[in-house]
Amino acid sequence: MTAEPNGYPAQVSIESRECSPQLLERLIGATLFPERLVGSAIINTVCRAGGRLLYVTAPPMLEADQQVDYYLGLPGGGHDSGRARVHMVSLDDATSRWLSEKVLDPENPQAAQVREVIREFVDRERRNGADVRLSYFEPSKPLERFAQALGVPGNQSRSPHIPLGTKHAGRQLFTSVGIDVPAGTGPCRNTTELAEEVARMRLSGHRTVVIKLNSTAYGGGLGNALLDLGDLVPPGTHDDAALAEQVLAALPQATLVDTKITWNDFAGMIEESGAIAEEWVEGGAARSPSFQGRLTDEGGVEAVSTHDQVLSAHSQTYTGCFFPASVEYRRTLIDYGLRIGRALLEQGVDSGDYGVDFLAMRTSAGWRLLGCELNLRATGTKHAFTTVTGLLGVSATEDGRLLIDGSERAYEASDSIMDPRYVGLRPTQLIRAVAGSRLGYDPTRKKGVVLHMMSAVVRYGKFGAVCIGENQAEARALMRSLRELVNGLAEPQASNGVLIG
Repeated sequence: MTAEPNGYPAQVSIESRECSPQLLERLIGATLFPERLVGSAIINTVCRAGGRLLYVTAPPMLEADQQVDYYLGLPGGGHDSGRARVHMVSLDDATSRWLSEKVLDPENPQAAQVREVIREFVDRERRNGADVRLSYFEPSKPLERFAQALGVPGNQSRSPHIPLGTKHAGRQLFTSVGIDVPAGTGPCRNTTELAEEVARMRLSGHRTVVIKLNSTAYGGGLGNALLDLGDLVPPGTHDDAALAEQVLAALPQATLVDTKITWNDFAGMIEESGAIAEEWVEGGAARSPSFQGRLTDEGGVEAVSTHDQVLSAHSQTYTGCFFPASVEYRRTLIDYGLRIGRALLEQGVDSGDYGVDFLAMRTSAGWRLLGCELNLRATGTKHAFTTVTGLLGVSATEDGRLLIDGSERAYEASDSIMDPRYVGLRPTQLIRAVAGSRLGYDPTRKKGVVLHMMSAVVRYGKFGAVCIGENQAEARALMRSLRELVNGLAEPQASNGVLIG
């Protein structure tokens, strides 16, 4: 048997989403979020680079062998050659704790066994000359310590930099590099301070504000609330104190993006983390483009991708995206994103993913971008983009496109293809249906549908997909057809009364 060449990649993936534990309890299928990157990891590390992968989940990925074979087969040429180089390791823990907590739990014998498997994998691959790394989703103190104990580098920025991802710090960074931001306040530590600051915004003419918890623990807009100030008429005397009392009384009527909590819950979170308020930009802010970048090991900044995000829940919550972002503002998006990356370097951040969200406003002079949020971590767009580029074998061009043999590729991605009728479907059913239809990814044509996060369909009726076409119209058509296909799968099941508790 021929030995693998020295320097091949070996990756341990513990894709722990380390947001608020209470938020994870409320998000549908959140305990399965770490599965989102398994397809990308298999395609890029094993199929594309000829390396080895150890991927950790908790709870176990459903029908894991079939899912692994599905991803191994997507590039073409079958999956037999790569099967021995993919190792799935799991814990029987379906709680909403962080995956890192589950793996590093000192009281759980199964966690100790998983850690031993990881150490054996790292030691074996390192002896064989591999470039071994620990992959995780965001800066993480526990995983940082674990990587140090293993003697391998992690792939995200160091945990002391986490505060740079707060809402107020992001606004400061935007303005420091010449990027406009919506009108807003500094950090407020309680509802009284918040009411005083919002009253000043009302006196300045703002009729609606979005309140944002000043924390990195509430991703996807779920730490936000909308407050309509239209009924609060500033007194003619400009009595700030009187107006602040009106605002304070109105705060409990704010519309919370996270519908599973109360205003009292939200007010308690303000006490814990602070909050800012920003003007609610209406009308022209019809789009929410985002930039994804990376700080390289060599101390540089690279533009990775751009997307137009698909948002729900009062245009606050991420559910999917289109690649690439509109050509109307894509170059500005890339320029602004690189400015932020260089500013992060100046702040001492020297590695890892970062994402920058914007509001796109159409004006008489063209599109204007306002800085919205900075995410010092991977974002929800990463698994789709890395899956697609791994399958195509290309990176984005300088102007943010994907070209293969002179032909462009675009895609639509969603993490929220969801319907109560899908409850009880199995990952293998989705795989067989898509692979057996005209929709499945074709490695020759470099187009089609790729599934992800399939374990969530059984209990939650939810899964994800990325639909790759020659343009966004074709990608949208593939997504519509995929929904129709799965609706057809669900109908016989619904008529038979299948219910999974």
